[in-house]
Formats: sequence, structure tokens, C-alpha cells
Amino acid sequence: MGPAKRETGPHSYKVQDALTHRSPIDTAGFTWPAGQRAAVSLTYDDGLPVHREVVAPRLAELGLSATFYVNAHAGVTADPLAWRAVADAGHELGNHLLFHPCRHEPADGYGWLDPAYNLVDYSLGRWRDEVRIANALLKLIDGRDARSLGNTCCHDALGPTDDPTPLGPLALEQCVAARGPYSSKVVTPATLDLGSLGHFGADGRPFDALWGWIDAAAAAGGWVILMIHGVGAGTHGSLHLDSAVHERLVKRLSERRDALWTAPVVDVAQHLVGLGSAAAAVPATTDHPGEGH
Repeated sequence: MGPAKRETGPHSYKVQDALTHRSPIDTAGFTWPAGQRAAVSLTYDDGLPVHREVVAPRLAELGLSATFYVNAHAGVTADPLAWRAVADAGHELGNHLLFHPCRHEPADGYGWLDPAYNLVDYSLGRWRDEVRIANALLKLIDGRDARSLGNTCCHDALGPTDDPTPLGPLALEQCVAARGPYSSKVVTPATLDLGSLGHFGADGRPFDALWGWIDAAAAAGGWVILMIHGVGAGTHGSLHLDSAVHERLVKRLSERRDALWTAPVVDVAQHLVGLGSAAAAVPATTDHPGEGH
């Protein structure tokens, strides 16, 4: 049995609600939708063939749904009908901007980045336009208005190093939430920053590390967001999760659906907004921040 089909067409959610719902919820009485102990969001970056051909169908087989952050200029345009099928299966097509801009910092760490897409040189208007057009393109594919944003390269600011502009408030102008930086923190429902959620990097990690983060989320009654690029060797250079580890992870999540709510970022964020949350996260001790792209 696959995951429940997600609603298509206009959503009643208004993006600006994310800026106004700041009342802490009663954590003593808080529960996830079906009484689960924690929420888990699997997020897959860059709209890779393995995502639509292998990962999304496998998740559907297991009754799980996820977020796929697709680059509008490449990932999604390669096969839009295949991505429509991904959305129809219950997954979120998340905004990963048009051209995957990143901060060229340090200079020797981003040799692959076209200088035209250096966030250091972006204006607010240009970044907003990329988000807006990517949202419009994705809506043509999935028919949805509400979606989350996956910060490209996990970067959460644009403009010069000595005067950067945080992207969180800008993201919430057009998206329900932003995955934000590679923070290695469990998000808690009582204190939430929708514009800068924070997440763990799963690429190259062993199963025990991944499940340790999920256990930390369950202990806190929180939400763990995992960032994954390729699945299996050869699917995204060095940035990939071993296919056997991925299979073990998703099977365990399927088996633990009574205790763990595995859902797209947009769904979890909207659930928390509906309960009226606020801003922050709880540190975990099993990872070290770094850069992804």
C-alpha cells in the first residue's frame, strides 16, 4: 500500500501565516498526527534520475512519502511527466531554485559553480525571482501552491560576506518553510524557526548514525530532517548514501510507522503551523556540520 495521495490544487495555507503563528504549543500535551513519537523527513536533492526511477517508487511500496528538492532548470525539466508521477504518488516536489546558486566560499571549494550563480553577488530581487519562477514551474507539474524550499548548498544568506542578508524571511514570503543550514539539530515543535529549520547530512553515513539521529528525535518528541543526494555509487559523485544503507533505513521507517511519522517537509511544517509553534532546535551530538550541494 502506497502513501496517501497528497492534495492537489490550491491550498488554504497562506505563506505569511508562518510569520504570524508564534504562540508556543503545549508541549506536555503535544502529539504528532497519529500519536507518533517523532516526525522524520527524508529529503533528496537535485532531481536525480535515481530519485524518480528508484527511490520514489520504493518509498511508495513501503507506504512512505518524502520531499524531492529539484533544480527547476535541469532536474525537473529532464522528464516533467515522470516528476508528475512522483508527486501523484504522494511526494513533495520542493523548491531548489532555478539555477542552484551557492556562495562561492571558500573559493577553492566550489570549482564546479558557475560564477554567474554565486549567491555573494545575488540581489534580493534576483533570488526572489528564482524562487517565484521555480514555484510556478513546479505548480505546472504538480498543481500545488504550498511547498518547502531546500537551501542550495545549505547556504542561508546572500550578498557580500561582510553584509549578508539572511534567506529565512525571504523564503517564507513564497514557501511554507525552508530546510535551512546543515545544522545537525533535531527540530522541536515548541520552538521552531520555519525559515531555517536545520537538518542532518546523510550522505556517506552508516545506518547506526542515521538511526541514532532518529532516536534523538523520538526522545525529544521532535522532527529530524535528513538530506540525501544520490542513492548508490555513481548516482551523484561522492555525495550519495549507500544503497544498502538506504534500503535498511526506509524499511525500518516503514516498520515503525506507528511510532515515527515519515512525511514531506511541507506536510510536517503545515502541521506545526496549524498548532501555532515558535522558533529553535535541540542539538544532537552525533554529527559535524559541513557543506552539501
